[in-house]
Amino acid sequence: MRAIVDAVTGRVSMYRLTVIALAAVLAMGVLLGSLGVIGIDPLGLLAMLGVVGVATLGANEAAARLARVVPHRESSVITALIIACLLPPSAATMDLVGAALAGIVAALSKYLVVWRGRHILNPAATGVWVAGLTGLTVGIWWIATPAMLPVVALGALLLLDRTRRLDIGLLLVVLVVAIIGTRVTLTGATPLDAYLSILVLYPVVFLAGFMLTEPITLPPRRWQQWLTAAVVAVAFSVPFSFPVGPVLIYTSPELALLIGNIVAFAVSRRRGFALRLTGTRALSPSATEFRFAPTRPVPFEAGQWLELHLPHRADIRGTRRVFSIASAPSAADGEAPEVAIGLRMPEQGSSFKRELAALEPGSLVRATQVSGDFLLPRDPAEPVVLVAGGIGVTPFASQLAEVARRGEQRDVVVVVVPSRDGEVLYRDVLEASGARVVELDRDDLSGESLRAAVPDIARRRGYVSGAPALVAAGRSALRAAGAKRVRTDSFAGY
Repeated sequence: MRAIVDAVTGRVSMYRLTVIALAAVLAMGVLLGSLGVIGIDPLGLLAMLGVVGVATLGANEAAARLARVVPHRESSVITALIIACLLPPSAATMDLVGAALAGIVAALSKYLVVWRGRHILNPAATGVWVAGLTGLTVGIWWIATPAMLPVVALGALLLLDRTRRLDIGLLLVVLVVAIIGTRVTLTGATPLDAYLSILVLYPVVFLAGFMLTEPITLPPRRWQQWLTAAVVAVAFSVPFSFPVGPVLIYTSPELALLIGNIVAFAVSRRRGFALRLTGTRALSPSATEFRFAPTRPVPFEAGQWLELHLPHRADIRGTRRVFSIASAPSAADGEAPEVAIGLRMPEQGSSFKRELAALEPGSLVRATQVSGDFLLPRDPAEPVVLVAGGIGVTPFASQLAEVARRGEQRDVVVVVVPSRDGEVLYRDVLEASGARVVELDRDDLSGESLRAAVPDIARRRGYVSGAPALVAAGRSALRAAGAKRVRTDSFAGY
């Protein structure tokens, strides 16, 4: 089942998948409104969507031109679609003015509320909250109805699963249901009715799936993400209000998310950076390593990934892609710092890969973030078994290159499942670290074959990296073989 879902959702970029999910939510809203199932005006919703779309995209184009950067239009489309799910679906003049203001503020926040090249606050939440302060509109989150929950929940589940952040979304939902449900129960309601009503009538599922896990504002480490989700849950669930001059500040989902964004910024302070292409080398006939010199120090840990933004006339996979870093963290320091990524370069590759391959040495590429928790145990004495499918070896190359540079002694077995017969990418890096390298055919990847190749696997921590289908098979095989606490890193793209 996992392989089927990944195969379907992996056909498009994360941005495109989000657009599709939001479009489905809005289409369902129009349908149910037309049938009288939910109390919204379908024509008002379409009018409001049109105004928000024009305002958001127009403001983004103008701001990008002033900032002399290439606008990220798909991100603006997502922002506009989210805003349309939060504001009153009305064609009344003042409601449309408020909707336009929300779109403009959302777009401008990406350029004005920034820290070293990265926006801090969720744009849609910012636009709706600021527009609400003016009294022109208010966030009503009309999508929070029983009839809308199935499509909202399905879209949220697909997005959280694709980004492997289901635990973050579930944490938010569970905490909100528990806190508000307990308060409602204490007023005399039955526990079942209280907790179910929170899940159905509050916009917590939409908030968790479509907004909380926005990658730009979410901190990089898992514990930081859990902390952010917990803060948003508390701010969402505990009522408060206080005046600030003529304005009343009060509890709302959008304000709760903005508070979480501020906490996320405080614990991570991530920033974007530029990479200058210094050269490439062939890893195999179908795989290439790209080497870059960062324009500023880039702190990262072995096993993490970075997201590259390459503006161009993009295909369906978009202008941003995620790649595991293949070089050692210590190689990014010193007089000649270097950051490397390795990737497949098929003949009919994506527009992003074609654009990347066409870059000349000296070209600058924007990196928007470094993130990930796919890290080796801190204790070098703990033995590990690493299962790599094809280009999925790149995080292990980074980890073992760092092991070699530090002179650490680790007990490591790398099980490589080549994409092509005999093709073990980064074999020199793996063996230079002292790791034992084992090859297995894809059809032979099982608990039995792993136990035969690694007889002491039961005392090792397991790691598996590669394409989603390979990761699913490798995780099952490692668990069947008895490996401890298996961790995964799926190359689903973003």
